[in-house]
Formats: sequence, structure tokens, C-alpha cells
Amino acid sequence: MNLKYFIVDGKKKYLSIYVRFWDSNRIDQKTRTGFSTLKSDWSSSKQRLKLKATTTNIDFINSELTKLETYIFDSYNKDYNGKNHISKTWLKENVATYFGRVNENEEYKAYLVPWAQRFVDNASTRLYRGKQIKPRSITNYKSALKKLKAFEEHQNYKYRFEDIDLKFHKKFITYCRDIENLNNNSIGALISRIKTFCREIEFEGYSVNPQYKSPNFIAPKNETHEVYLNESEIDRIFNHDFSKSPRLDNARDLFIIGLRTGLRISDFLRISKENIIGNVINITTTKTNQNLTIPIHPQFEAILDKRNGELPSKISDQKFNLYIKEVCEKVKIDELTFGSKIKEGGNRKEEGLFPKHELIKSHVCRRSLATNLYLAGFTPSIIMKATGHRSIKQFNSYIKASQDEHIKMISDHWKTESSKLN
Repeated sequence: MNLKYFIVDGKKKYLSIYVRFWDSNRIDQKTRTGFSTLKSDWSSSKQRLKLKATTTNIDFINSELTKLETYIFDSYNKDYNGKNHISKTWLKENVATYFGRVNENEEYKAYLVPWAQRFVDNASTRLYRGKQIKPRSITNYKSALKKLKAFEEHQNYKYRFEDIDLKFHKKFITYCRDIENLNNNSIGALISRIKTFCREIEFEGYSVNPQYKSPNFIAPKNETHEVYLNESEIDRIFNHDFSKSPRLDNARDLFIIGLRTGLRISDFLRISKENIIGNVINITTTKTNQNLTIPIHPQFEAILDKRNGELPSKISDQKFNLYIKEVCEKVKIDELTFGSKIKEGGNRKEEGLFPKHELIKSHVCRRSLATNLYLAGFTPSIIMKATGHRSIKQFNSYIKASQDEHIKMISDHWKTESSKLN
């Protein structure tokens, strides 16, 4: 393999610096590097600018020519020995790729926002773990793209792949906090999606700044204050008479099914007779594609008996979240509890003490099952078989026992230990 830099004499004051690359009969191509020089500043023997050249960019240009040479050799070794096609424009394309030069229709090859736009536009045809990306995930990617566009407009700068470094990270977080007024959890979600973009960019073969992998390129988050329902509260919900309100009676029964299976709302709202096999529920989860087998709780069985073997009527996620708050309010689950909820008439969350029923939403089902089984003495490994959690760290985030319950558990243990001494 051979590589040579040269200029072609002509009438123009500044002459283009060319690169020629050849390897036996397999390839012999030349193209412009994009650099220009005075004829008097060029050393044909050294194939670089003279050290006494009049330009102030001597070191930069010479350094880039050296780096480009290494890049071309590495790229050719990879493509030729990797059985990739060496086209007639191979050298021109590689020089353009090295310098990140793209035309207007190919900005996605070098710039973050155009790439993210292309990613979002094609998201419905992409696969994740062999399955199509969920509509909710696509919505999240669109949200990240929208914030990136607003950020670039605010910065008056178009970010290239190599710009996604720790400085970008700091500026983006500051923008989200000060201009967009987002909380840490919302910002953290955006950072996580940007990191996903960077991984996909690398997977497609483009160079991206490796600093996105740094432990300092963090996704900030606040401690969550999600609530759960203890066994006594669940029993009160189950035993309450909603016969005068078929709407709330149906929502209550769906709620109990969610609380006693620990499934996500996308799963427990679609349980059918086909999922019930003897005294267990067998279902493949929508989000993680896991096959779970869950024993049927007596309260679930009682609901089926009450409905002559039929399951409650299906309702939308939105109605479910609205109705279960009303169910809990009717049951007087109104203990003042610290948490967060969306402000009325807005889309921002506020933290504080609220009646517990105002903090209830579908995810309370999953947290309640995990926490109640944990408090009952089941080991995490057993509970994880039912909930489908893949790691202890992930599982522990669902354990939401209150301070009073921890005090009671420890006190009871001390009493047991004390009795052994007497």
C-alpha cells in the first residue's frame, strides 16, 4: 500500500493538496484533501508544508495530513480484509468521512440532531431485542429530539458527533434546568436517550466522542417518592361495597387484579381466560417479553367467582388511573403522605404532603406486591420470579416500606432476641 500527498501547479495562487492512494492493481485513486497552499510553502519531498511556510496553520495542516494518512491505511485494511466493496469513490468517501464533511442531504452522518431526526422517522421499523420499538418509546425519543432542537437553537450551534462531550453534557443540563425548568428525573431521562443515540451512532459505524461513556456523563435523578398500599389498605379496597357504581366496581376489581399479580398495567389489563391455567396465570409481558407464571390470589379468584368466571371489562390506562384515585378516596385512604403529583392545570410535578389517594396510580400495583411480599418474609429471589425483575438493584427500587413498618419489624425482632435471653 502506498500513499502520497501532492499539489498540481496551475494559474491559481492557492493550490489544492491532493492525496493519492494505491495498492497493486486493487486500487489507485486520488482526491482533494480540502487543504490548499501556496506553491512556495509546499515541500514535494516531505509531502508537507515547509516549516518556514507563510501560513499560520502549518502545525495544524501537517498534523491533519499525518492523521488522515493513518486513517486511510486503517480504513483500507478493515474494508479490504473485511470483504467490503472498494468502490471507485472509496478514497473520496473516506477523506470526507475523516473530516466529517457532508452535504445537506447527508447531515445525519455527522450531526446529532439530523441523525436523531432520521432515527425517530425510522423508529417504527427499527427492532429492539427482535421486536418493534414500542409507541411509548418512540414518543420518548421524539421528546428528546424536540429538546435537542430547542437546545441548539438556544446555543445557536449545530452539534456534531464529536461535540457530544462533557462540556455538551454540562451545557445541556444547565439549559434544561434554567430554561426548560425540568427536574432531575426528566433531565436524566433525556440524557439516557442521548446516550442511546450515541450508542446507535457508533453501531452504524460513525465516530462519536467517547466521553458519552464517561461515568461523569451522568443522568441526574432525584429519589422517587412512590407510594404503595399495605395489606390492610388492599383488603379495605377489596371489601368495600361499590355495587351502586358499576364503573367503580369494575375499576376496583381491575385494581385488585393488578395489586395481586404485580404486573404492569400494560399486562394486567389484558389478562384473558386463556392466561388462566388452573390456579396460576401465565402471561408474556409486553415490555420485556418475559414469560411469567403467577399463582392466583384468593381475592382474584373471588372476583372471578363474583363475575361467573368472567374478567372485569377492559378500560383505558387513562381511565384506570383516574378511577382508582376515586376508589381509594371512597375507601378513605386519605392519610397525609409525602409524594409528588402533577400540578392542576399544568404539566410540572410538585412535591409535598397529600392525601394518599391523590398519589395513587397504576404503578402502585407492582410496588405494592413486591413490598408486601418482602415484608411477609419472602426472599427477593422468590419475589423477582413473580415480578420479572432481572437484578437486585432494580428490585430494591420497588421496596417502599414505610419508616413505621421498618421500626415495627426491627422492634419485633429485638423482642424475639430478648426472649431468648430470659
